[in-house]
Amino acid sequence: MRHAVAVAEKLELTSIALGCLTRKELCAAFLRVNPQTVMTLQNSYNWLSGRSVPRTFSLFEDWALALGLDEGPHFVLSSSLEEFAAALGRKVVLPAGLLGSLGGGSAATAAAEDRAARSAAEGLAPAAAPAPTGGTAWRNGALLHGSFLALSHSWSPEQRGRLLGGALTLQVEEGGRIAADYLERFLGRSVRFSGSGLEDGRTGQLTLRCEANAATYLMAFHLPALPGNLTAGVFAGTALYDPNSEPTASGILFLRNHALDREALEAACGYEDLDSDALARLLALLGYGEDPDRAAEQALLALLSPAATGPLLSLPRDGLIAAATLLDRRRLSAPE
Repeated sequence: MRHAVAVAEKLELTSIALGCLTRKELCAAFLRVNPQTVMTLQNSYNWLSGRSVPRTFSLFEDWALALGLDEGPHFVLSSSLEEFAAALGRKVVLPAGLLGSLGGGSAATAAAEDRAARSAAEGLAPAAAPAPTGGTAWRNGALLHGSFLALSHSWSPEQRGRLLGGALTLQVEEGGRIAADYLERFLGRSVRFSGSGLEDGRTGQLTLRCEANAATYLMAFHLPALPGNLTAGVFAGTALYDPNSEPTASGILFLRNHALDREALEAACGYEDLDSDALARLLALLGYGEDPDRAAEQALLALLSPAATGPLLSLPRDGLIAAATLLDRRRLSAPE
């Protein structure tokens, strides 16, 4: 069998083109065309991580079928990343700059250059970009779909300076609508929040209702960068067990869960120390492996630890009462 070219990068492109946000979904796409496919979870991990390359030609046959590529399995095996992206670009609209994130050029540029080369070879005028025939325009809001560990600063006065992990499931529907299910665990109990929101192609917003006290909570966040493992934003509401019920906001991170089922993810939730040891353990649980340099952990800590404003933004009730009292007195003494 000929040497396979850029397997990991092509699999990343395939996942995006098929709308697969996890390895399990990618394997399911191959299973649909061949129940005996060699695209298993373990193999997909090895191939996506670059630990090994496929040595069975049947994989490339399944691959071409899963994508509906007329070029066939030999093309999938031996084409360059740019050629592969150009072929995909004739089936679905890929996001601008996608190849750059995978170490290549622009997906749109690759497709355009491919069309120009074909036209030149046939002695024709340059062809206009065709409308996609096998799919619809790709929208990065789709990267919100899935399971996440949400990490935010603890709002509880008894746990200040620590992290609180929550289990978040997002479903992205037509028109940019988002359905959300969120759970936090503290003081020996699980507290569930549910709600909905919208994404506008750049940001997302959720309104959540807490089942424990019927309070409303808000999340506003960036949409994830490709391939969708992390996003971050602001979480606002009131601490459940704060006697002063101070309106509070903090940063929140959404880390995509690649390894845990919902029950195991909920079990991993709770209070954590705000340090690289805790983050390293959580990342390993979520399927990100280990890094002795902990570069990702340090970057996450930087997101969670803004130096200028502090981790929490809250409005103390005693200050509110003091100011209100002064304003009340002034109003009473004001001339009619």
